Amino acid sequence: MKVQIAQHDLRAPATGIPVRNGYGWMLVLVREARRPLGVIDVPLADRTAPITAAELREAIAVQLGISPDEQDVWTAEPPPPACDAGPPISVVVGTRDRPESLCRCLAALRRIEYDDYEVIVVDNASRSQATRKVVADTSFRYVREEREGLSWARNRGVSEARYGIVAFTDDDVEVDPGWLRGVADALSDPTVEAATGLVLAAELETYAQQLYEHYGGMSKGVAPREFVRDGMSPRDLLAMYEVGVGANMAFRRRVFNRIGGFDTALGPGTPSGGADDLDIFHRVLTAGMKLRYEPTALVWHHHRGDMRALRRQIHDNGRAFGVFLIKAWRSGAVEGREMLRFAVGQWWWSWLVTHVGRSLLKRHRLPLRLVLAELYGAHTAPWAYLATRQRDRRALRPSTGA
Repeated sequence: MKVQIAQHDLRAPATGIPVRNGYGWMLVLVREARRPLGVIDVPLADRTAPITAAELREAIAVQLGISPDEQDVWTAEPPPPACDAGPPISVVVGTRDRPESLCRCLAALRRIEYDDYEVIVVDNASRSQATRKVVADTSFRYVREEREGLSWARNRGVSEARYGIVAFTDDDVEVDPGWLRGVADALSDPTVEAATGLVLAAELETYAQQLYEHYGGMSKGVAPREFVRDGMSPRDLLAMYEVGVGANMAFRRRVFNRIGGFDTALGPGTPSGGADDLDIFHRVLTAGMKLRYEPTALVWHHHRGDMRALRRQIHDNGRAFGVFLIKAWRSGAVEGREMLRFAVGQWWWSWLVTHVGRSLLKRHRLPLRLVLAELYGAHTAPWAYLATRQRDRRALRPSTGA
């Protein structure tokens, strides 16, 4: 049953939300201007009438604990004044052979409400001219990176960037108009060197997309948080999936001068299958730099729409996280005993094996074949680590620009 995605701003006049035909549920992001407050769910069944303002008020009160009186205060207040212009930001989008998805992504980037930003689209060795043609219809910059792998594309974007802050998103994302304002807010503190933000589902039209949300999705919640090595446990330094995701991250350019770029042996397009984002978050934090999770830096992600693609993604997640742990262990950033405790106790047993058991007992929302895909991917991590390092060493030919 399809799930409708909607938004409701408590600063806006109280109105209802139209219901689309054929949807069984509605998920509503509740906001106070740019600030996300939470997501509520509203059953629709065969309903066709709009969700009324009164129904929204009641659902917000019950599910988010925001009383009608509190909601009225926000509604009665004028919108917050426009902020001063933030620092210029370079936005990098890596892409390969997905022109339709890229077109949607770039349309959203054109709607950003921010004064000074540039967009660099890095074509990661696409096999046709479609990507170039999509970018040609915009004012954005196009460059081509021949070495396959998203990390190569992102590093190329950093080298092309003109500004001191570099933000990254993916071609299967639609950024919120206030995304870069959220990035600027996160980095307004000069001690913060990197930022991540909130990622919500852009649509939940298919069973596969809904299963991915049950699997965990990409959201890290609506509460801002700061991460810094002092005070973080060894477990915290390995659980980088709690920090953010690569579809929504930003760094001061000097970070790359200090710790290097994205590891080109990791990420989509390599045998590792991913973990380039986890790795760079880990390196930022173990280098003693501060990272902020800022939910006002909001983007909307289009999950894989079919079961085959979802199974491949979950398999790659298991493989990639295993590769990340092997690299972290070899780096010595976390003591070996603590690494073993996390890998065996928390990842292997508490996550992988437990999920298989729950699925066998029909107590898990994910089908067994998807849970086993992640387990199998984890088993292939040692091979993938060796293969991806060998492949990376062979990638010596220079990139060509456009």
